[in-house]
Amino acid sequence: MARKPAGIVRYVDLLLRKSQVVRHTAARDILSLKAQETRGRAWAKRNGYVIRRIFRENLSAYKKGVKRPEFEAAVHALLEGDSDCLWVYDSSRYSRQGAGDVLKILDVPGKRLVFDLDRLDTDVEADRSRIIGKAEDAREYSRVLSEKVRETKATQRDEGKWLAMPPLGLKVTKKRKLKHGKLWPMIERIHREAAEGLSNRKIALGLTADGFRATRGGPVRSNTVGKILRNPVYLGWQVVTVNGHHQLYLNAKGKPVRVFAKGVETIPQEVWDKHRKIAAKIDRRKNLPTVKEQEEKPVERSPASGLMYCDGGGRDPKKHHNATIHGSSFRCGPLNLGLTTCPDPVSGMRTTVERVLAEEWRKKVTTSSPLDPVMMAVAENWVALANPEESQKESDARGQIKLAEEAVAKLDRLNAGGAYTGRDGEATFIKLRRSAVEDVESAREEWQAVAKPMADISVLRDPERCLKLWESGDAHYRGQLLRLAIERVYLKKAPYQGARLKADRLVIVWKKPRGWEPPKKKEKEETPGAGES
Repeated sequence: MARKPAGIVRYVDLLLRKSQVVRHTAARDILSLKAQETRGRAWAKRNGYVIRRIFRENLSAYKKGVKRPEFEAAVHALLEGDSDCLWVYDSSRYSRQGAGDVLKILDVPGKRLVFDLDRLDTDVEADRSRIIGKAEDAREYSRVLSEKVRETKATQRDEGKWLAMPPLGLKVTKKRKLKHGKLWPMIERIHREAAEGLSNRKIALGLTADGFRATRGGPVRSNTVGKILRNPVYLGWQVVTVNGHHQLYLNAKGKPVRVFAKGVETIPQEVWDKHRKIAAKIDRRKNLPTVKEQEEKPVERSPASGLMYCDGGGRDPKKHHNATIHGSSFRCGPLNLGLTTCPDPVSGMRTTVERVLAEEWRKKVTTSSPLDPVMMAVAENWVALANPEESQKESDARGQIKLAEEAVAKLDRLNAGGAYTGRDGEATFIKLRRSAVEDVESAREEWQAVAKPMADISVLRDPERCLKLWESGDAHYRGQLLRLAIERVYLKKAPYQGARLKADRLVIVWKKPRGWEPPKKKEKEETPGAGES
């Protein structure tokens, strides 16, 4: 047994690693790591070393892009002289990236690296070539194993087997097929409501209000709803994850693979197509009632529902909180759900909010100039309200123009990237682009055929007729009238308890016409200074 000279302390670091990841367990409590530590401590005691530090890893040492801070720290400590020796259980526990990771130590005199199980030691000159060979063997083994695993997974995907954790609302059968789980009704509801025109945010708030929760117990988030709506697995198809996004998996023949168990129903294709068209803005959003709502007695809703937001949560359109009806008041949405995410929640009597908002709306549409951007938006939106079928045709025609223009832009991007090289490639590009441009012109002609001139809004501009139109409609129609001119409304907090709600507590964001941009401010002309002509 080696003895240390009197007065000199030799330090050793232990590098412990388990390649198969064990989740929700501390590294020091993993059984195989504890066994390695026991063996390392015994080696240090026999050879007269004092353990300076123990490095523990629970990850792969071969996968590209995997960061190994513990491994890097252990090697750095040895090379910088913080430790005299680095002990590793065996060569495969050290690294599987090849000889490069051992040569950085072999080429530095006085640095000791020990692979206990292999009985290899850099202090033994004859072991150098064996250590390098072991490192290359470990790398080759991992490469072959990785290829076998990749081929096996590809075969299993082609067979329609699900290999990962089941998506939300689904569970895996013994044959690795997918079937409905406890949350499948929530998945169906999300797709159905999206096809009916509800936004992801409204869907998420409705689910949370009805008692549904996310996988970790918190409220359902709108980004979770968006991921569910974009995942083709709910149509029954095999998917793969690319850069964090789910994409349809195609086999060697270029065909999708069925992953749902036999007899298990998927989200209907027509429902999927409907909400994807709405997301692409080819179809207009329509807040149509659900089948359940049609069967039940209709409930009187507020004209301001969906327009109201809490000013206490900020006015950033991406972060603000909605204000929903709670009893006889409009209150901050998170507050109604029992959450504390709003820093300064607000509340206002529903009837007063509706009355004041209606007064402000009528004042705006009856007194503003016809050239006011808000009134131009009102004229555009009035077409959709007064003649919905004609408006839908115009919207569809605009959608076709957008698709045709995107096809031209895609060809230009491909050409810029070198997809059409050489004389033949250039001729092909010119031919394809000419055809795509013709499609754009054709789509514009179709749009011009159905596009209507600016609507006649004289009924809204006349105070008496406008009031009569408002009073003759139900809550739903009044809500549509408000939306002709109003984008959203922020409800501000009362200056003191019991204060009456007035117009100054409603911050109204008025709509603007499509493609409208604020006029640029004219630069002030410089006035001549004293003594200048």
